[in-house]
Amino acid sequence: MLLVSIFKELRLLSRDLHGVAVLFIMPILFMLIMSAALSKGNELSRSGEIVLLAEKNNTLNQSFAKALAEENLNIRQGDLTDLALFQNGLQQGKFELLVINRNSAETLLEQDQGLELHLNPSVDLIWLSGIKGILQKHYTQQRLNDYFADNTIHLENNHLKQVKKIEQQVNQELEQKFTQIRSYLNNNMWQERYLNRQGDSVNKPNSVQHSVPAWLIFGMFFIMIPLSNVMAMERQTNTITRLRLAQASAWKLVVAKLIPYFLINQLQFLGMIALGYFVLPLLDMPMFRLSGDFTAYAVLASAVSLAALGYGLLISVIARTTEQAVVLGGGGIIIMAATGGIMVPVYIMPEIMQQIAQFSPMGWALTGFQNLLLNHYHLQQISPILWRLAAFAAATLATAVLIYRNQLKKQVRF
Repeated sequence: MLLVSIFKELRLLSRDLHGVAVLFIMPILFMLIMSAALSKGNELSRSGEIVLLAEKNNTLNQSFAKALAEENLNIRQGDLTDLALFQNGLQQGKFELLVINRNSAETLLEQDQGLELHLNPSVDLIWLSGIKGILQKHYTQQRLNDYFADNTIHLENNHLKQVKKIEQQVNQELEQKFTQIRSYLNNNMWQERYLNRQGDSVNKPNSVQHSVPAWLIFGMFFIMIPLSNVMAMERQTNTITRLRLAQASAWKLVVAKLIPYFLINQLQFLGMIALGYFVLPLLDMPMFRLSGDFTAYAVLASAVSLAALGYGLLISVIARTTEQAVVLGGGGIIIMAATGGIMVPVYIMPEIMQQIAQFSPMGWALTGFQNLLLNHYHLQQISPILWRLAAFAAATLATAVLIYRNQLKKQVRF
């Protein structure tokens, strides 16, 4: 009996070879994609240009730049009077980071001003963390070298050989110097200023500005599951035949299907925003809030929804069963999410994976949301992304309608 049952299960599996194949293919693909996405090594020296700004003939800044250049960083020195010019270059993406040093070798430690970092909100945070470590190491070393350059302690009345008094005076001066050093090391070294593409100061980016849009897009694309269930039920109950006999055109039937799911996508959009705004602060996480004109977000959400519906409808008309739709559609969504920066931020990926991410509709959508959130783009500035999503939606919807029309004709002949 056991052998008979085993052979029966094997025969059933043989009728679903695509499902069995996915059990092997999907983990392999996912393993390869995620391994490649997380394979980025230490590439600090290969990143964009860093500009050190200070007053002319600042010996401290010159020594600082020389030490950073020895780390194979792309360093350029500039005059502080040209700050506006370099800020404009930063906004255009010519420079990765501006480091402003308002101190000199003669500046007392207790009067030292922290380094000002001017950077774009969409900067690679891992790269920035590594750069800040290098900056701190060499700048602190240069400041302390200058401080100890003339570190001779002069004692008064030492010709009287009063050992006790000399000992006390030496200890007092040493303690004073070490107190100044401790105070300097405990000071905040950074004054970060994030400038968007319009040149306006914006808040420091946080994790929720990636996670909320990322998983919102991921959820919107999974509208495919209820859509494919409805399409499968039409075939199983012969509803598709009755619709064709009623002389309903394929495109009208598709539009009638898509409108309710489009509205569901918009409810997802509003629900995720509300969740990020009201719930995340209760969990001791940063609040998620939209910056800029809400119209741009609404248009982008609509474009993402149309792309998701086009993909979902195409899978639904291709798949013969609900199980096939879930396997094919769900697998495609996971691959698009992995390559598009949903699961792993694009800036963590190596260059080859960053190029692949440019072909993922989910990657386009995420870039659009982050440009609105971080760089405060206007609707016109994200128009290239909107056109990509619209083209993807049009292509998938048109293909799905053609396939659906042929299916209707076949059902009538039957």
